[in-house]
Amino acid sequence: MPPGIDQAQLDALFTAALEAGIARIEKDGTFFPLLFELRANGAIQNVAVLETGAIDGAQTVLDRFAELLKPRAREGTIRAAAIVLHHANRDMLEVRLRATDYAGDVQVPFAIARGGLLKRKRRLTLGEFTLSAAENEIF
Repeated sequence: MPPGIDQAQLDALFTAALEAGIARIEKDGTFFPLLFELRANGAIQNVAVLETGAIDGAQTVLDRFAELLKPRAREGTIRAAAIVLHHANRDMLEVRLRATDYAGDVQVPFAIARGGLLKRKRRLTLGEFTLSAAENEIF
């Protein structure tokens, strides 16, 4: 486990990001990548990023998130970060976790059940999670 962060904190960050992604799919059907930080004081915060420039696909967004987070990590403002993505073409969520000496991507497949006559409702059922090591572009 990374220095200064324990498994419980990393799990809480993952859970916050995953739950937000699930809620956005159930409400809207899709979402723009979401960013969460584990701050130095232990608080988990969803970060709203106002983009004023043109965005050329998801990878550009992820690069911009990394550039935003790098100085915050260097300064010690954040201890970890999570980015949750929706891969609509594969019915999958991905949570990218980054901390000092830790980088992992968790793929979470899901199935969507739809119901309701007047107001369409979506309900996700999660499949088996898969964790893979990743490059740490932030810490």
